[in-house]
Amino acid sequence: MQRTKRQENDMVQISNSNKKQKLENQITTINSNKYCLEDLANEILYEIFEYLDVYDIYKGFYNLNNRFQNLAINSNILTKINISTISKSNFEDYYYNILIPNQSQINFLRLSNPFVVKIIFSQPHLILNFIRLQTIILDNVLDRNFHKFFDYLLYLTTLHAITISFVQHISSLDIIFSQIFRLSTLKYCKIEYQQFLLIDFINY
Repeated sequence: MQRTKRQENDMVQISNSNKKQKLENQITTINSNKYCLEDLANEILYEIFEYLDVYDIYKGFYNLNNRFQNLAINSNILTKINISTISKSNFEDYYYNILIPNQSQINFLRLSNPFVVKIIFSQPHLILNFIRLQTIILDNVLDRNFHKFFDYLLYLTTLHAITISFVQHISSLDIIFSQIFRLSTLKYCKIEYQQFLLIDFINY
């Protein structure tokens, strides 16, 4: 009877040992097939970047190490800036760490949040630093002295497309159009604005 129990215990130990060995082999196999982000070729990382927003690339990769920082700097990602939904606190970080250092490389700039447009163009002359800018799209713009901004666009010799969407009635539409016609390099222009419809009810 004791011999039988001893045999059973030996069998259980052998079974447990086999299971442990099998598990260790599986872990070894998993580890040998595991790939780190660091192992990926630059070309693959550039393709991944194409599916991400510039801000996400900055937050996720920029501060990892020198290699990823150089990848971000040397890619075409930083030449196209599309700022849509972003909080004010995140934008300040974005502004000082992405926009300002790379403004001379940016050729496409789209700003959608009113506070973003206000911050960037609070000093209109700063647009002069975007020396390679080709396309600018501004959404949800307020008309408060915005025409001053056009005076500086004249000096951007690479600018050929501009789209502006105003969120309110424009009091100085004639001034804005006259300034647009002064942009000699412009090939495309689109202006969206609110227009009040005045109806005379006296004749009804």
